[in-house]
Amino acid sequence: MGQLGWVWFGGRRVKIYCIPYLNAAGNQFGIIDTEANTLTLTTLGASSQISYAWLTSHGVGTKVYAIPQGNGAGNQFGIIDTQTNILTLTTLGANSQTNYTWHTSVVVGTKIYAIPRFADARNQFGIIDTETDTLTLTTLGLDAQINYRWTVSASVGTKIYCIPDFAVQGANVLGIINTQTNTVELKSIGSSFSYWWNTVKVVGTKIYCIPYLNTAGNQFGIIDTETNTLTLTTLGADPNINYTWIASAVVNKKIYCIPQQSGNLNNGGRNQFGIIDTETNTLTLTTLGADPEINYGWSASAVVGKTIYCIPTLNNLPALGFNGGNQFGIIDTETNTLTLTTLSANPQDDYRWWSAVAVEPPA
Repeated sequence: MGQLGWVWFGGRRVKIYCIPYLNAAGNQFGIIDTEANTLTLTTLGASSQISYAWLTSHGVGTKVYAIPQGNGAGNQFGIIDTQTNILTLTTLGANSQTNYTWHTSVVVGTKIYAIPRFADARNQFGIIDTETDTLTLTTLGLDAQINYRWTVSASVGTKIYCIPDFAVQGANVLGIINTQTNTVELKSIGSSFSYWWNTVKVVGTKIYCIPYLNTAGNQFGIIDTETNTLTLTTLGADPNINYTWIASAVVNKKIYCIPQQSGNLNNGGRNQFGIIDTETNTLTLTTLGADPEINYGWSASAVVGKTIYCIPTLNNLPALGFNGGNQFGIIDTETNTLTLTTLSANPQDDYRWWSAVAVEPPA
């Protein structure tokens, strides 16, 4: 579907790298040329038989870093040089037998912090220095036995906020990392509810934690990082509906909460996007024209200018009702219109793209 590499005329072509999590479709990366809206499918040399378990990914400079969530492939990181589209597989010195459970990660400056979800590896963070491609493993002083259940994270300035999904052994504790001193402060949310925040977005100095299912009545968590205080609010969302927002994107101080499923769960949200105006803290619910009966399986997103790309992750799972046929959802946020297209992806394959990174060519 076209030659890989940067080729553009009269502009800077942004490309989106869709990263495979499991090898359901043979570890094919999806590379979207957003100017032409074309898709290239390629393994970049990754083995079609190995489950690398890349659950999160980040762009730093001209490289994309795919972070392993489990040790199914011996904790191999995938590092893509986007100028040459060469993939390097490396453990960066991580123990190939250890399950670090890095379920979330975040970038601060030129370093990537991979954050543990369970205490399988005694709560070791993985800190990648992208200037030297070296990895430091450290607990930052955490109790090695506690499962803090940090599923998502966000950075504001030089601090990282690690956010829990379930109130279990970790008892709803925020982990606030000061990256200048590499110390962590633990702050209790003070509740036994499981809010199930599976996606977060930063606007200014506030972090918006977005509910996936209504385990706590669809309460958003808004963290004011200047005062380290948490506000819980439904923003008017129905506390009984499962909106299944597992991906989100920010454009012009508005947060777009992206539905993963339509109605195969009880009280499904029927593919309602939640659009939060962070200046007024008001929520608009709209399908943007998406079919309320189709489970598109959008579990990742990427922003290019004022356009949001909703990336299909789950496709051919009839037992769970996923039947979207690998349709990408492309949102024009100026008109709030949605375009559905496969970009020529095979409608039957399970690419399992759980993360995506937009990369600009060098100036």
